[in-house]
Amino acid sequence: ALHVSVEWLKGETDEYETDITDKRELQIRDAMGDILEQLPLALTKEEDAFSKDLLLLMLKQYGLFLDSFQFACKNFKGNAGQTDIAKTIGFESNEEYNEIMFLREITPTINALNEMADVVRLYSKKPKTAEQRLANLLSEVLYEDSESV
Repeated sequence: ALHVSVEWLKGETDEYETDITDKRELQIRDAMGDILEQLPLALTKEEDAFSKDLLLLMLKQYGLFLDSFQFACKNFKGNAGQTDIAKTIGFESNEEYNEIMFLREITPTINALNEMADVVRLYSKKPKTAEQRLANLLSEVLYEDSESV
């Protein structure tokens, strides 16, 4: 794991060498390192598989989120050029059009986060059912990956 001093983050020292200058990127790398250090987990084979499948699903969904979020930001965040389209489709304003289109773009992520929360909740009552639902959700994103290659 990366351990970076406050002085280094403020640029007061060069004790840590890296190309990363964004503090959040270091924190992400640190968090991922902390997770990897915990593996393998002291769980049953099924529990271990469930926790790793959940992490994999979260990471895959985050990758999909990045694609749609970048697209939404580029095309629908403060974009003033859509007034004609907005009026034609029947929106009150360009802003309303941008908001709706932005939301439409990130809705798959919202749905995926809700599904993941449901699976985690379900695990306490019906672990086998939760494992199966998680496997199905994971196979969907892994299938999409193999399709796009």
